[in-house]
Amino acid sequence: MIKKYLKRSVLLTKVYRKTKGLLPAAKHQVNRAARLKNTFTQREYKNYVLNQQLDTRDFVPITKDTYEGVSPKEVIAFYLPQYYQIPQNDEWFGRGFTEWSNTAKAVPQFTGHWQPHTPIDVGFYNLETTHAMHRQVELAKMYGIHGFCFYYYWFSGGSKIMEKPLHNWLEDKSLDQPFMFFWANEDWTNTWGAQADVGTKTYSAKMKPEDEAKFVADILPFLKDSRYITVEGRPHVIIYQAKKDPYLPTFIEKIGILLEKEGINKPYISLVFPDDFDQAFNPKDYGADAAVEFGSHFSTMPQEIPASTTNKKIVNPLAKITEYDMESFVNKKTFSYNLRYPVFKGLMTHFDNTARKIYKGAQIFSISPELYQKWLTALIKESKTDQIFVAAWNEWAEGMHLEPDQRYGYAYLQATKNALEAAKK
Repeated sequence: MIKKYLKRSVLLTKVYRKTKGLLPAAKHQVNRAARLKNTFTQREYKNYVLNQQLDTRDFVPITKDTYEGVSPKEVIAFYLPQYYQIPQNDEWFGRGFTEWSNTAKAVPQFTGHWQPHTPIDVGFYNLETTHAMHRQVELAKMYGIHGFCFYYYWFSGGSKIMEKPLHNWLEDKSLDQPFMFFWANEDWTNTWGAQADVGTKTYSAKMKPEDEAKFVADILPFLKDSRYITVEGRPHVIIYQAKKDPYLPTFIEKIGILLEKEGINKPYISLVFPDDFDQAFNPKDYGADAAVEFGSHFSTMPQEIPASTTNKKIVNPLAKITEYDMESFVNKKTFSYNLRYPVFKGLMTHFDNTARKIYKGAQIFSISPELYQKWLTALIKESKTDQIFVAAWNEWAEGMHLEPDQRYGYAYLQATKNALEAAKK
């Protein structure tokens, strides 16, 4: 009967083939000790999945005391705008797809695995309007977050994706929170989900000479806004990919010239550390002013954890997960180093993109609120710049969010507030 049913599903057949040797049904396949161990693992996992919501030990309630005073550093959170319908997502992933679509489908892959990530307070919001943004600003101010750094998806020829929330923010002057742009200058290709068809539906991020004026025209109204974040009186713009577009140095130089003609100071450009961990990387070689740490894009990568949770306790045999040793990374201060150019220090909350890439090579950087606070406390003391960047405010499908959730409540926000207040003493 089982074999007859499995013929209907290729995926289930794969799972059956990979797990049949672990099932305690056939004595010739496994010994009694292995069967008992597997039975215990399955029961432990089942109990965890069914009852994890009852565990509220780590839940931190909302603060009663709003953050007061001048911050020792400007903590700025990266902000993802993909929480409303856009035509591209409707076409590629099905009508109604947003970041919540990935977030909600996640399930734990082993006992103790924190999935799914379920938002509270702001909830499953829609960024068609600024309604949710007003609450986000309230929360940010309550916990000492200086501002938001919006991901800006701009492509060669002037095509844009997910720009509506940014324009809504620009027009709503009652959102009195500083902001800036993180230009995600990489090709946009359908690489998620079962319908992925890499290379067939792409927006190119490689710039051309005719793109400079279009880029400046689009970004100008934002840079002129009094809320836009600056460094040394210059509007701060972060650029994601430094090495993938040979034209980038020229592009940076020319947009600076065009902006100055418009009466705007030459932008202060920071480049994200490249993902190949090139030790010779220098942002000034590209016409930029500084480097910035973003997510796991550090100068030095944390070490992988060999077979801790993701291999020994994992339940799903098709899952492909790599985990990293963030306890050691933070405790040994691997993030501390000196370079010959300015570096905007960054850190992240817990990261887990199994919701997006469980079968393609997911990553987990397990960072508790306590470890996050320890990391931020150290950065506030050591950072040589006035701005520190946190990934992220709302990367929900990557399990990386300051926004409150069902498991930890307001813990990551409270940890931010604690670190800032401790630094003032």
